Amino acid sequence: MLRIPGSLNRKYSLAHQVAVEYPSDSVSNRSDFRLNDAVLPLRGIARTLQPVKHTHSEQDWAWVLSEFSRGNDARKLTHILAERRADKPNPLYYAQRTVDVASARLWLLEGTPIDDVITMLIVRRRFKIPTALCSARAREIATTVQRMIARKKTA
Repeated sequence: MLRIPGSLNRKYSLAHQVAVEYPSDSVSNRSDFRLNDAVLPLRGIARTLQPVKHTHSEQDWAWVLSEFSRGNDARKLTHILAERRADKPNPLYYAQRTVDVASARLWLLEGTPIDDVITMLIVRRRFKIPTALCSARAREIATTVQRMIARKKTA
């Protein structure tokens, strides 16, 4: 880490002031740091770019968003996704969560107030999940998505 001269280094229990030291009077020039190309072979240094491999979950996310853009129903998407992802420990939970997070994202990006998003998520799952858990789950999803959107805007 580069520390600014005059600032305090608090890494240790006794903080000390950072100073610049010049242990030698010699001066280095740009040419002192040039390497002969023959010294370092390119093999092993240059990285070949691998094609991006998306995980199954990333593919599911893209599929759900694409299906929503076509106007497909969340209940239908949840059912299809749960069948597709029988490899998951709890395919129905995975599908519900993926569809609900995608829905919350779309609603919030459209400008729907977060309390309305929470209500819509509760209404969607109220007969499948116990009431107290459904409410807590809906609030957690909506606030998580809200943070995701905020992070993306600042990045």
